[in-house]
Amino acid sequence: MKTLKSNIARNLTTLRQLNKYSQEDVAEQIGVSRQAVAKWESGESVPDIVNCDALAQLYTNSMFTLH
Repeated sequence: MKTLKSNIARNLTTLRQLNKYSQEDVAEQIGVSRQAVAKWESGESVPDIVNCDALAQLYTNSMFTLH
């Protein structure tokens, strides 16, 4: 599970940076706190399925790209 969290964290950070979004931008667009985005990107936690879908839509990717 630790490797999966690490992959998700790295991919979320990369996708955000490629799209030139701040953590605050992502948070506002999907309706979560900036702290939640920071925790996902640090690997402290992972987004739930609803937020995974919102992130996939934001980045116009498949949810499978997130992991």
